[in-house]
Amino acid sequence: MDDAAVGLLMLGILSVSGLAMIIIGYAIKKRTENKLDRCTRKTEGEVTGFDARGNGLYFPIVRFEHKGTPYKARLIYRAIAVKSSNLYGETEVTGDKFDQTLHVKRNSVMSRNPLESLFPIGSSLEVYYNELNPKENYVHRKPKSLMPMILMLSGAGSILVGLILYVVFTSIG
Repeated sequence: MDDAAVGLLMLGILSVSGLAMIIIGYAIKKRTENKLDRCTRKTEGEVTGFDARGNGLYFPIVRFEHKGTPYKARLIYRAIAVKSSNLYGETEVTGDKFDQTLHVKRNSVMSRNPLESLFPIGSSLEVYYNELNPKENYVHRKPKSLMPMILMLSGAGSILVGLILYVVFTSIG
């Protein structure tokens, strides 16, 4: 296989995979935006428990009712930033508890879930839901994900790398 054929093959592979990443990223972005457009009803929900979501943290589960039927919603974060404290330091949320990224300071040996003291069982949180499908909901603020942007930028980068490799391989021969 000559250099031009290798360059063309690399361009094809990287362009197809890049285009797929862009399409998937865009689809995720639109799905999230559509969910936010549909979740227009607001109600108060009650924290009834906690759900493990990684980094040893348990996020609030919020119960709310629509037309007498109970539903569950979860407070979610886009990311969790953990900063280590000294061995005996208390675990604490160091930023805004409703920010998109949860900032936590805790020791690496033993710590408690700081969200339990911020959102005690029985406390209330706002829930936004889709009146036609209350299972589609979110707690307190519109959750934003970095995943669509990461996928779309990675896809564009993949296509760009394919173009660069194509130019390099065709100029060699």
